[in-house]
Amino acid sequence: MSLEITAVAARDIRFPTSRSWAGSDAMHADPDYSAAYVTLRTNGSLEGHGLTFTLGRGNELCVAAVQSLAPMLVGLSVEEIVEDFGSFWRRLTSDSQLRWIGPEKGVIHLATAAVVNAVWDLYAKMRDKPL
Repeated sequence: MSLEITAVAARDIRFPTSRSWAGSDAMHADPDYSAAYVTLRTNGSLEGHGLTFTLGRGNELCVAAVQSLAPMLVGLSVEEIVEDFGSFWRRLTSDSQLRWIGPEKGVIHLATAAVVNAVWDLYAKMRDKPL
């Protein structure tokens, strides 16, 4: 039986760096580090987990972008994705209705990064390999 993606979940996770911003970077005066956290559920017992980092505000946009990509993922076999990862990436980043949001950058690419991380996690688990 081929392992197929049956559902995609995305969560908005936020955490402050510190009360005084100590340890923050010089470029961003008020980062609250955040992540769009993705879970790929399958028709088997395995799940894939991935994330992409943001600086806080706008993280909900990454979560919404992952949710907008979900219909393109459901039904795909993990083997099918990994066999031609370039086509998979282009499918997600070049969708005619979504690519205008950030051609070659932006929220769609951040969301795709979280999905790609989750696919690699899932594939490593399938092969019983560390990631």
